[in-house]
Amino acid sequence: MISCATSVNPLLVLNAAEAHIQVVLGSAQGVLYADEIFCPGQSITHLPTAIARALATHTLGVSQLCGIACVRGPGSFTGLRIAHATMHGLARPHSIPMAGLEYHALLAAPILACLPAAHQLECWIATYARKGHVYLQGFVADQPIDTVRFYSVSEARAVLMTRSQPKILAGSAVRAHEELLTLAETVILPASFDTPGPAWLLEAALGAAFSNMAPQPLYVRKSDAEENLPTIARARGISLTQASTHLFDFD
Repeated sequence: MISCATSVNPLLVLNAAEAHIQVVLGSAQGVLYADEIFCPGQSITHLPTAIARALATHTLGVSQLCGIACVRGPGSFTGLRIAHATMHGLARPHSIPMAGLEYHALLAAPILACLPAAHQLECWIATYARKGHVYLQGFVADQPIDTVRFYSVSEARAVLMTRSQPKILAGSAVRAHEELLTLAETVILPASFDTPGPAWLLEAALGAAFSNMAPQPLYVRKSDAEENLPTIARARGISLTQASTHLFDFD
């Protein structure tokens, strides 16, 4: 494993898990460049140009990077695919080490950092997962309570109602689903906590273990294409077996 924490060269951090894509360039000395673009469904258009701007601002070539870190997920299937493919395309030709970052841990980190060291207050992150679903994960004292889970909104609400009181809830799903706003003894954080700040992205990347082995995206749920494969196959006049051969195994 390789660390970028002591390198004199900067590292690049990418996040395309949700509607806001982020590109951060920095080192142990701090953030050198940060860009955040609201572009739902358009990361393939904006991510490459944002990376080019970041490098051009400091007259850097890709080969000068000490590493590239990418948010693994969970989040938008397409956004995660594009971010990881971009990381691979940049890193492979120059043998640049890569690292993956957990999205919910990134969102929880600045919240947990503001709490007293001995606290037992739970912080829950709920992010938007489309079609009435959310990705949910809880943290306490800088540690995850469980792995991130994929729930319907009603299931997520039921899980949160069984947890200790009071608690903190943050994430994009709170803005999308009013049912999550009425939980008893729950502090609902504003939209400013829905996206990790550049400094937190950089800090997480500096603490990550880089490797020449590519990190795997954390999808949690199947893509829409996999879920709707029978319908897609019928529309194209092919069998389900034939359609299945055109899908990668993402599990």
